[in-house]
Amino acid sequence: MTTTAPDDRISALHSLISQSGLFDAAWYASRLPACERDMDDPIRHFLTEGTQRQLDPGPLFDTACYLKQCWHLRPGTDNALVHYLTYGIEEGRIVEGVHDRQRHNDRQATVPTRLTAFPTPLPRIAVVIHVFYLDVLEHSILPRLRHFGCAHSLLVTTDSEEKAAHIGQLIADALPDAQCFIRVTPNRGRNFGPLLSCWRNALLDHDVFLHLHTKKSLYTGSEQQEWRDTLLDTLLPTQQGVAGILQRFMDDETLGVLQPAPGPAVPWWAWTWLTNKAVARPLLKRLNITPPDGYFDYPAGGMFWARSSALAPLLDLPWSPDDFPEESGQTDGTTAHAIERCIGLVARSTGHRLDEYDRSAGLIRVGYGRRNLDLYERLTPKDLTAAIRTAATVSFDLFDTLLTRIALTPDTIHHAVADRLVRTFPHLTPSGEDFLPLRKQAEHAAREALFGTDDVTLNDIYAALATQTGWPDEALALARSEEVRIDQNVLRPRPTVMDALRLARAEGKRTLLVSDTYLTRTELDPVLERTGILPLIDEIYLSSERLARKDRGDMWDLLRATEQTETLLHIGDNEQADIQRTADLRIRHHHVLSGLNMLRLSPLAPHVFDCLSSPPGTSPRHAEQRRLAGDILLGPLVSNLFASPFLDPGTPGSHAASLTTPITLTSPETVGRVLLGPLLTTFLARLALHPALADLEHLHFLSREGHFLCRLYMHLRTRWLPHLPEASVFPVSRRVAISAAQAVRFDPEILFHSGDGYRGSMADLLTARLGVSVPADDSLHDMIVSLPEDRAATRNLTLLLRDTILRQAQTSRDELLAWAASQGITAGAETRRGVVDVGYGGTIQRHLQTALNVPFTGFYMASEPGMRRVEKTGGLAFGLLANGEQAGAFRQDASIFLESILTAPHGQVTGYDISVAPPLPRFAAAGLSQQNFTVLTRIINGAEEYLTDLLESYGPCVLHALQHGTAAALAPLSALRSGAIRLFSGLSDVLFTEDAFCGRGEIRAMEECLPDRAEKISEK
Repeated sequence: MTTTAPDDRISALHSLISQSGLFDAAWYASRLPACERDMDDPIRHFLTEGTQRQLDPGPLFDTACYLKQCWHLRPGTDNALVHYLTYGIEEGRIVEGVHDRQRHNDRQATVPTRLTAFPTPLPRIAVVIHVFYLDVLEHSILPRLRHFGCAHSLLVTTDSEEKAAHIGQLIADALPDAQCFIRVTPNRGRNFGPLLSCWRNALLDHDVFLHLHTKKSLYTGSEQQEWRDTLLDTLLPTQQGVAGILQRFMDDETLGVLQPAPGPAVPWWAWTWLTNKAVARPLLKRLNITPPDGYFDYPAGGMFWARSSALAPLLDLPWSPDDFPEESGQTDGTTAHAIERCIGLVARSTGHRLDEYDRSAGLIRVGYGRRNLDLYERLTPKDLTAAIRTAATVSFDLFDTLLTRIALTPDTIHHAVADRLVRTFPHLTPSGEDFLPLRKQAEHAAREALFGTDDVTLNDIYAALATQTGWPDEALALARSEEVRIDQNVLRPRPTVMDALRLARAEGKRTLLVSDTYLTRTELDPVLERTGILPLIDEIYLSSERLARKDRGDMWDLLRATEQTETLLHIGDNEQADIQRTADLRIRHHHVLSGLNMLRLSPLAPHVFDCLSSPPGTSPRHAEQRRLAGDILLGPLVSNLFASPFLDPGTPGSHAASLTTPITLTSPETVGRVLLGPLLTTFLARLALHPALADLEHLHFLSREGHFLCRLYMHLRTRWLPHLPEASVFPVSRRVAISAAQAVRFDPEILFHSGDGYRGSMADLLTARLGVSVPADDSLHDMIVSLPEDRAATRNLTLLLRDTILRQAQTSRDELLAWAASQGITAGAETRRGVVDVGYGGTIQRHLQTALNVPFTGFYMASEPGMRRVEKTGGLAFGLLANGEQAGAFRQDASIFLESILTAPHGQVTGYDISVAPPLPRFAAAGLSQQNFTVLTRIINGAEEYLTDLLESYGPCVLHALQHGTAAALAPLSALRSGAIRLFSGLSDVLFTEDAFCGRGEIRAMEECLPDRAEKISEK
């Protein structure tokens, strides 16, 4: 086909194009310049101008890809689609979709859709249709099934014999060769009741099935038909499109469900449980599946392709129509709605994947669905401002909307109370360990006493708890006061939403606070005053005081009776209570995602939530302690990274391209709070409470890593724990300690034993590890050695140079002894001392003990097996975060990054100047870290802010709870290594680790830890 073809040729091809199913006129026009979209004949435009410009006819056909495949065609002259329809299908050519990742802001794994020939051999295929509305079957489904293109079983259900007869005739006329089975069954459970009660055994006898239905309930009018047609066109794209879907199931055994992308009218908040979780919980319990929180994938609309084995646990259950209530409208919260939401969960529980076919973008999302989140991602504070300006009254939800917690869930507070009860009242019966389930039971009992018509207060809950447990008054009083204190302390304002409240107030809107809570004004007013909310609110509606709830719906009835809801805008985060309920009543709403749900949507989620669970065999008490520590340590991520519900401008210090893509940290303080805060706080907690610390009078923080660690320890000691031992930095290096120790005990293999490896000149090796200066003209400068390979050679050279080494060793020891004496460190002194360092092999401690003849107790983040050698010279050593093999993993995963930040404002210690009194340490030239020390200090400032915030919120007793937080403490660094968290290039470019000791010089920390992972974004 050429651009100069005569009109009769265009007319002949017009029918071919229009009947192909591959030309989408609206889609095609939307991609043209605005001035060209108003055309009489889009197909004519495509066959002329479109051919010349090599335009795509629709999302399923990528013209450029086809022209590349068919190199004999003339781009700009030959029409690729015409060739495919005329010759390509018969030739068995594979066609890819346009793979448009920009259309819906796709940032995760995608592949193009495909048009192919049917796989050989064919799988056993079933098409299941529940028919309630005959017109939908006749006009929407059967015309598409005419082009299905391969053998299948057609399994149809309907609710009357009369309809069944009519359906049989329709199918006979439209699909005369169909192998059709029709069953009459009660119209219960929408389309899922008939699917499971009639066809579950049939489906288990097929490999793959397509589930369709005729329901009209989701929307009305043209919107409903457009959405249904979109779903059907996606699941039955064309004959070759169906073949492409089946080929994917055959090629990839892990593909379990292929769902259609949602229509644009389906709100993003529908991808939560809404009112369905209570109904789904018993079913999921039977299937041994834990109900997820937040957002999750399911085929909204109830139509999908599936591999039968992927849904076998659901199909294996003995379903009958009686398992489904009679239809009474299509409100949420039915068994069918719950099953719809369980489809993806069941598939994943069997080790299969859920993919999503997006016809409009010509791609398949691999392992996830879009959930229309891109519609939310486009919202900005300006949209919220515009909505507020069109309202007369603006109501705000409180928790997770105006305020967020530095806790993963409200249950974190109850876990913390349980921990405090156990420590204060160890002999309570029932045990304080069970506070969380006991309190839930008490709240349920308090509600039951009111017959579910009113709401309860904290007093009601604790009265029920007293009756239930028989605990003494002092235990109940402690639990109640701790719950209120912690809950008040962990709440933080969400600045962007607070700005919206201030705007509403400034513009003279009536402002309301509407919250479901057992707290009353007595408990809440201190928080509202502290956060500046109270003066900005005209009226407060608390469920505990109004005896009505949002999630139940009667709070909204109350507002409709007392406020002008026709001109009201409600702003809230809860998808059911704040959004679904208001949508049902046609009250305007503006959804702002909670920080917790934003965290759950992000790639950080598995790193955060996986570390909360315990390995098999863990005792219930230890599992509870691990969860509590993780909740507390990682809870601040919610407020640190997701304080703003919007991606733009987002939280200061962080940036994300979408809700589901990596978070890029853009400020040093945020790096400190997010990446180092949990780790360093856990380390300090374990150090402060370590039993060996009680015997010590002074702690020495070793080498350059000790500079910032000592600062944080002294902050903890000065502000909260004054009983801890005094501390100071001990400026020393491996080089100084090793050299000094040689004067006491010469080791010819010291160059090999003292480090992991080395590559460089022998002269530089002697300087780096023993402080020996080699003359510039010495041949040792030209002798390149590698360790551990050249172990024998370096040993022989060490023996050869023994006198030179010992002279330097004696000098090093004399200087070290003088400096140590100035600090009160002398052999035989009664003061008991400890040393603190990042750790691994205890090299410095071991050699200090040899050189000074003073034993130390060492406290390290990680202690490898070689650390035990400190015991030979009278010392002790403890790994507080990792030991043995775990210490090796810690070193590999964290050492370079940690050491790039934990440094001092000076170069390495090379010795001590004993010509002055007291002696002063000598330092090598400053390195790249010292040039960027201001940034490193800001990172540690963030870690200190994290420590302060945690202890001020929970109290210093929280340090006990953090003893079990090692997994959670390391989770942010795990996220960094995986790429779930990234660093802005302006930060990653200033992180260096100096490693002359191993001959590597200055190492770029992020390149060493995460090659090619530093995010390159322009600074805002």
